[in-house]
Amino acid sequence: MRTLISFLVFTIFWLLFILIGWMAAKRFKEKGLIRCCFLLTGVCCWLIWVITFLMQLNPLTGPRASQKVIYAMMTYWENSFIHHENDP
Repeated sequence: MRTLISFLVFTIFWLLFILIGWMAAKRFKEKGLIRCCFLLTGVCCWLIWVITFLMQLNPLTGPRASQKVIYAMMTYWENSFIHHENDP
C-alpha cells in the first residue's frame, strides 16, 4: 500500500509541474518552446524517478539466510567449499 501511495504522490507532483509550466507559458512570447521544455523536463524526471523506484522494488540481492540455513547448505551440497577445503 505504501508503494502505491508513494508512486501516486510523485506522479501527481510531476503532472502538476507540467500543468503549472504549461499554464505559465501563456505569458511568454515563445510559449511553444517553453511548453516543450516543461513537458520534456517533467517526463524525463518522472521517468528517471520511476526507473529508480522500480529497481528498488525488486533488488538484485536475495533474501538473507540465518546461520543455521547457511551451515545446512554448506554441509548438504556436495559442491560447497566445506567438502573441498579445510577451514582456515
